[in-house]
Amino acid sequence: MELRLLSLFMLCLPVVSFGQFSRIHVEEIDNGGVVAGKTYRVYAVMQNEGDLIDAIFGEEGMPLEISTTTSFYQHPKGGAMAAEVQRYDVENDRSLAFDSWVTIGLEDNYMNSLTSFPPDTDFMGAFEEGGTLSTNNGAWFVLPDKRQAFAPEDRKILIGQFTTTGKVTGLINIHGRTKAILGIDGSVQDGAKLIQAEGVRFVCGGL
Repeated sequence: MELRLLSLFMLCLPVVSFGQFSRIHVEEIDNGGVVAGKTYRVYAVMQNEGDLIDAIFGEEGMPLEISTTTSFYQHPKGGAMAAEVQRYDVENDRSLAFDSWVTIGLEDNYMNSLTSFPPDTDFMGAFEEGGTLSTNNGAWFVLPDKRQAFAPEDRKILIGQFTTTGKVTGLINIHGRTKAILGIDGSVQDGAKLIQAEGVRFVCGGL
């Protein structure tokens, strides 16, 4: 089964550009020893403020896999996606702030329209149990008109948080589009172009 629903809005965008995704940036978050291991946040760094990511995906020939040498910390009140983490619960349980999840732009449920595809499968189930997140026919995504998809001034878009006592390795594919460039009169000088970065790798922790 192909990513048919996701492709509907991908096809509405113009010609592919491979130059607008810059790199992956990993930051360690101080969890104060509230949970075992270390907590990492992973960001996709874009070339320009306003560039956007609407999907992180895996498909046939371009798999997605995020794994750890031990297991991922998963809080009972958390979820595989940040949109499942209730802000109210985080405020009342500090350990929930270090749950492992994937996202686009936001860290909890507030105004977060993140969803997964396909809707009738649970490819994130093993990840929510602390294991590997893996798919060759799935994605997490937002519609490309959502504010959370757009790179802020520092050009960093949050795509995941992972807490583990081990080493994290990731292989992902990124879909998005560039920011349209406007002239001083407000007219479009250069229209938005597709971004598709395939086989993007990252490592958190380890030697």
